[in-house]
This record gives sequence, structure tokens and C-alpha cells, in this order.
Amino acid sequence: MHDMRRYRSLSAVVFAIVVSALVGGFFGRSALAVDDKVPEHYKTFSAALNAIETTYVDKVESDRLVYGAVRGMLGTLDPHSSFFDPREYAQMRERQEGRYYGLGITIVAIDGDITAQGVFEGSPAFKKGVRQGDVIARIAGEDAKGWTTEQAMRKLRGPKGTNIEISIKRRGYDQPIPIEVTRDEVYIPTVPAYFMIDATTGYIRMQDFGENTDRDVKHALHDLASKGMRRLLFDIRGNPGGPLDQAIKVANEFLPRGKMIVYTRGRVANSDQDYRATEDSEFTDIPIVILTNRNSASASEIVTGALQDHDRAYVVGETTFGKALVQSVYRISGGAGLALTTAHYYTPSGRLIQRPWDATFDEYLTYTLRDQDADRPHNPSDLKHTDAGRPVYSGGGIEPDKRIAGPNEGFNPSRVGRM
Repeated sequence: MHDMRRYRSLSAVVFAIVVSALVGGFFGRSALAVDDKVPEHYKTFSAALNAIETTYVDKVESDRLVYGAVRGMLGTLDPHSSFFDPREYAQMRERQEGRYYGLGITIVAIDGDITAQGVFEGSPAFKKGVRQGDVIARIAGEDAKGWTTEQAMRKLRGPKGTNIEISIKRRGYDQPIPIEVTRDEVYIPTVPAYFMIDATTGYIRMQDFGENTDRDVKHALHDLASKGMRRLLFDIRGNPGGPLDQAIKVANEFLPRGKMIVYTRGRVANSDQDYRATEDSEFTDIPIVILTNRNSASASEIVTGALQDHDRAYVVGETTFGKALVQSVYRISGGAGLALTTAHYYTPSGRLIQRPWDATFDEYLTYTLRDQDADRPHNPSDLKHTDAGRPVYSGGGIEPDKRIAGPNEGFNPSRVGRM
């Protein structure tokens, strides 16, 4: 049997996470247990852990037990507090940083086929001719039929400079196409497209948030302005959100200095923050139309809510997802990570646009797969007003000023991955 002192320490870490995380600050700080002693009211957990270690019929890994316990605790809180094992944490950081080593494709498992949902321009896969819609039939000599997205991701990712052989099936071709791709660093663009629609209308597509999204948006704005842009179509459909600071910086591009962008409120003092525009911008008067859908969430809702509340943008599309929970992400022992909800965020008018959730989270997480209720009732307390006096509502996403229904093809994060 392993040294039980290790497991007592691990269990102390598990239950000390919440306290130490809340006082630890924002992204990148460590949540550490300050004492190896197990508090009295944690003895149930320690006893269960000891019983499993000593008497369970099969040998089990201690990490698996502790990780499962952490996930179980977080599962009693809300749909967005989550635990990352070391591999998941590394992948999450790659997404936040906007770079990783791989082929440069986004895959999704559809009816048992690993399908290229997207291919990043300039990536190793793009250079080898892989295109959106290709089915990856074989990976490293193995038949990929029936694989999950996670299985395919594990095979396709690897160290920089290493090669991997794949075979793709493409409509119009009788035989699979064999391709050898060299893994390399891949830049994930958060602003994959911007251009002039006509002589005065610019278009920016912001598909995600990463650590440099504000830089990408600023570059697009200045480039379009040099080409004569006098009004902007800002497309954030399907944008799942990202770092709070990036949402604030993007909104700052369109708001005068001093305007409220978002404020957060939580249990502890450092979670109560007011975020205002702090920099001057050239684009505080340009007319804006924001395109949203049910998959626009979190940070993208912060941008939308701020511009709508200050009457800086006209919102067109569907009601957004409705996520107003702020997660602080912490690296904990062993390279694992924890995303813990530490605050609610509110739009400048005072809207809390978080949707309610059911006990199992099932209805909440499948929201994007169902038809939207355009005439859902509001409580009187939900009513807020924009700077110009227009009515807006709390309690379930950012409602558009002009509703245009879209296809209910919900984003399922468990089925999509990047390589």
C-alpha cells in the first residue's frame, strides 16, 4: 500500500482548494493547502479514501480518486465550475494563449466519422491540402471509424516537428487520400476575417477570445478605417467567450473613457470590481450592428451588453446564451487546474443575464439545441433601461433589438477539439 500520508495531504488539498483559490487572485496563481492535517469535518472523505485504497477489489490510482472527488464537489455548485486534469489544463492554456502544436484543424465526431470542421489557414494541415468537410478515416495506421473526438485528439497531437500519417475521405473521390503532416506550432486566430462589405461598411468576425484578441480587433479596425469604413458589422455569433480582461479591452474600443463596461460582485471583497473604459479610442462614434446567436456567450455577452446598454450598438440575431458567471482559473498541484465561479457579472444597466439551471444541468447545457421562446415573460424586477431609456431585461441572455432566428445547431464542447 502507498504511503497514506500522501493521500491525507491530497485530501487536504482537495478541500482547501475553495478557500485558498478565493484568496489567491486571478489566472495563473496557485491554490495551495496550508496544512497537511485533515480538519475534523473532512473525516468522512478521509475514511472513504482509506477504505477504497485498502479494500477495493482492484488497484486504483490515487489521482483518479482525488480528481473524481474534486469533480463531484464542483458538480454540486453550477454548470461552469470545473476541474481540469493535467492534460486538460494544458489544452485549456493552449486555447487561452492562442497557440499549440498540432495540425491546425478543428474536428468533430459526426455519425462515427472524425470530420474536419475547420482548417486554419497557413497551418500544416492546410498546406498539405486538408479542407473543411474532409473525413479523417485513418490516423497513424489505425481505422478512426467510431472514435470519439478525444481519442482522435490524443493521436493527432504531438511534439513539434514529428510526422503523422492520416488518410482522408473527400466527396467526389473514390479512394482515401493518404497524407503525411508534420506537427508544428499553430496560431489560433480569434479574428479570422475582416473586410469591407461596400465603400463604407466594414465587417469583423470575432469567433473567440484569446490573450491577444484586443490586439487583433484593434488591427482590424484601423485597417478597415484606412479603407473608408464609416460603419461596422461586428459578428460574434458562436463566440463562446474567454478572458474577462479581453472583453473589457474590446468593449473599450467603442466606448468613451470613463464609461462602465461591466461590474462583478461576489462573496469576497476582491471579487467586487467595476470595470470602465480607461483608454481613448478613434471608434467611439462609429455606428455598429452586432450579430449574435444562442452560442454567443460569456465574454462576448459582456461586449454586447455594454454596447447595447450605452446605445452604442444595435443587436441583431438571437438571444445570447446567458452566462454571467465569472470563473477564476487556478493551477493546483500536479499540473491540474480548477475553474471556480467567484463572481456574477452585471451589464452597465444592472442586468444579470445569467440563465437559471436545473439540478442536473441537462436543460441548461442543451439550451442551444432547442427553439428559442421569442415571447418569454419577464418579471417586473428584470426591467432595466439603456442610457437612452430603451427597455432591456435581466435573466436569460442578451435579447436582440431585432430578432432573426438561426438554425438550432448547438455547440457541444464535448464533441469538438483542435489539433
